[in-house]
Amino acid sequence: MKHGKRTLVLSLALTMAISALAGCSGNANNSGTTNAAAEGTKAPGNTGEGNNAAAKDITLELLYWGDDVQKKLVEAATEKYTADTGIKINAQVLPADGTFDTFIQTRLQSGELPDISYMGEGDIQKYNEMGILEDISDLLTDGSIPEKLPAITIHSPEQKVIGVGLSNQMELLFYSKAKFDEAGLSYPPTKVEEAWDWDTFVANAKKLTKDTKGKTAADDGFDAALTENYGLGFTAGREFHHFWAANANGGGIVSPDGKAFQWDSPESVEGIQRLADLVNKDKVASPFTYTWSTGIGSAVDALSGGYAMAISGSWDLANIKGNEDIGVGVLPKMKKAVTMNAGAPLVVYNTSKHIEEAKKFYAYMVNPENSLELLKSGAWLPNQADWYTDPALVEKWSSELPESARETILSYSTTKDSIVQWPAYYVPAYLKMNTEYEKSIDQALSGSKSVKEIYDSVMPVIKTLWESGTVS
Repeated sequence: MKHGKRTLVLSLALTMAISALAGCSGNANNSGTTNAAAEGTKAPGNTGEGNNAAAKDITLELLYWGDDVQKKLVEAATEKYTADTGIKINAQVLPADGTFDTFIQTRLQSGELPDISYMGEGDIQKYNEMGILEDISDLLTDGSIPEKLPAITIHSPEQKVIGVGLSNQMELLFYSKAKFDEAGLSYPPTKVEEAWDWDTFVANAKKLTKDTKGKTAADDGFDAALTENYGLGFTAGREFHHFWAANANGGGIVSPDGKAFQWDSPESVEGIQRLADLVNKDKVASPFTYTWSTGIGSAVDALSGGYAMAISGSWDLANIKGNEDIGVGVLPKMKKAVTMNAGAPLVVYNTSKHIEEAKKFYAYMVNPENSLELLKSGAWLPNQADWYTDPALVEKWSSELPESARETILSYSTTKDSIVQWPAYYVPAYLKMNTEYEKSIDQALSGSKSVKEIYDSVMPVIKTLWESGTVS
C-alpha cells in the first residue's frame, strides 16, 4: 500500500478540488472548547507580545506532501500561526509520488528529522516501533485538541495516541440519478439504518446492467459478453476499497483492539467472496484487480460512462460538485452496514528540540478550522467529532455538498460503529500482511479460484506475521 494510497487520498483528491482554493480561514474553535494553539499558544502569565518575544528564536520544521493547492493552504496556515505566536515555521513540501517515506528515512539516518510531518497510514506503526514518535495523548486529555473521531485517532499497541488523521476519508456509494430513473428504481438510501440488504443491492444492480440488445442482467437472454452498461464499478480494488465487505458480513481483518485475528474467519471469506461474485457470478460489475486504479476513472467518469453506481472514496465529492445527476448513498449491508475510513495522519517526532511548541503547533494544524477550504470542496472531511453534531459547524463545511452526500456522511459519522478503522493504522505487521495478501487475491477477484481457496493458502503466513506483533 504505502504511497499509492497517499497519492490517491491527498494529491489526487486535491487536484480534483477547485483550483481556485486559496487562503486559510481563521482559527477560532467554535465547539466551545478552548484551543490554546489556535488562540496564539500564549504561555501562562504572558500576553501575546511577551509570548512572541520569547518565541522569536524558535523555528519548527513541517514536512508534508501535496500539490500547489495544498501548498498554498499550508503556507497560509503557517503564516497565520507565526503572526499569532512568533514561532517561525519552516514548511517544506514534497511531491505525493511515493518518495516521502524514503525522504524521512534519509533524514532519520542523518539525525535531522523534522518536528512534525504527514505520514502514510501504513507507516505510522513502523516509525512508532522505531521509538521516534511523540505520545500526544495529553493534547486530547487536556483539551488542546477537542475530541476527534475514533476512526482517525491512532494508537500505539500500548494505547498511546501517536497521531490523528487530517481528514476522515471513507468509502461511499455514488450513483447516476438518470440511470436509476430510467430503470424505475428508488435511489440508494442515505441513512445507515436504511441501507439496502445485499439481495436488494444485487437485484437493483442487475436491473441497471444492460447489454447491447437492451436486455438487463435480470432478464432472460441477457448476454454478459455484450454488456454496455454495468450496474456497478469500483474506482479502485485495494484493501481500503474492499475490506469493508469483510466487516459488513460480521468478520473483519483484526479486531479494533488488535487482539483478535479475524481475516481468516468464515464471515470475512464470505464477505470478500460476495464482492468477487458481483463480477464473476452476478455479472453486474466490471472486472477489477488489486490495484489503486481499476481503469474506470473517478466516480464522475464512471457514472457519465458505462456505470450506474460506483464505489469510491469520499475525495470524489470534490468532483461531483455542480453535477446534478450524481447522488451519494450508504454502502449496502450484509449482516451490518459499515464503511471503512482512511486519512493520512500528522505526527510529532520526539527528537524535536522544542517538543512543547511542536505539540502546540500540532494542535493548530489538526484543527478543522484551518483546512476549511479543503473541507468545503469535499476533498477532505472533518476529523473532529463535533463537526458532525454541531449544526453551525456542519453548515461550515457541508453547505455546498449535495444533500444526499451530506446526509450520508453525517449518518456514517454519527452512527456508532458504522465506520471501521483501517487496520493499517493500528496493526504493526500490517504492511507485511498485506504484501502477502496481494500476491494471490487477484485469482479470487478474477474468479479463477474461490476466496476460500486463496485464504486457505495465504492466511497461515499472514496470521504468523500478525502474531509477531512487530513491524520488522
